Amino acid sequence: MTCRIAAIAALGFMTACVPATESEAAMTEASADEHYYAYPADGDGAKPWIVVLPGGGGIEVFGDREFYFDVARHWNARGLDALVVHYQAAAPLLGIESEGIPGPMEAQVVRDALASAEREGWLDLSCPGFVIGFSAGGSGVISLANDPVPGLAGAIGYYPLVLGQPEPFEAKVPVLVLQGESDDLTTAEALETFLANAGPAENFTVHRYPGAEHGFDIPSLTLPVEYNGGVFLYQEEAAAAAGRQADAFIARILANRPDAECGGA
Repeated sequence: MTCRIAAIAALGFMTACVPATESEAAMTEASADEHYYAYPADGDGAKPWIVVLPGGGGIEVFGDREFYFDVARHWNARGLDALVVHYQAAAPLLGIESEGIPGPMEAQVVRDALASAEREGWLDLSCPGFVIGFSAGGSGVISLANDPVPGLAGAIGYYPLVLGQPEPFEAKVPVLVLQGESDDLTTAEALETFLANAGPAENFTVHRYPGAEHGFDIPSLTLPVEYNGGVFLYQEEAAAAAGRQADAFIARILANRPDAECGGA
């Protein structure tokens, strides 16, 4: 357990998820919606949807406050409505604790966010949905793959935190993992250990990028940033390849969907 907590703390996550007191949560519960950012795709009609889960630092990545919203806009351009979920800010307002492993907490927040999305009309939950998460946000992706929300059709993890998942692990939906081989924070070795206890094998697609560090897909990280024993650095070639593979993953699932009334990629 010590190594698991240390690994999560290294991602800057632990201090972000201290729960509010019961009275504070009661006073501010409704404001959790303020931390769910809806990005609708152009056009009328029902559309598939995607939930975006940021990394352990929250919405901002070393001063870059646009990256996760750019991810949402990327999927908008491919016909999906998007919802960015700032689970670090929402969880304390909902009285949800991480208990050291963020995945179950993130999954709870996603369920609340989707309830808000249905109530507010942000997403059409009768359409197939996806979740994409980065680093610590990938922990929520993995948890949701094991215990999906209704309508979840697939899950994507960029260099996901995989520690603390149940063993053996069963993915109920297809999972795409995009992993930098030089990542010292969410390591390729940790991923291999997880995959050795995960199944079914046909539900996992893993792409590995030689020389790619943590945050290899974040264009603002043009210079290396050393943080808690790891390096964050953009690698254009790996980012482009991962983007193509993520696009193809979702397009393939949507092409085989039974509900053709929903648009999308």
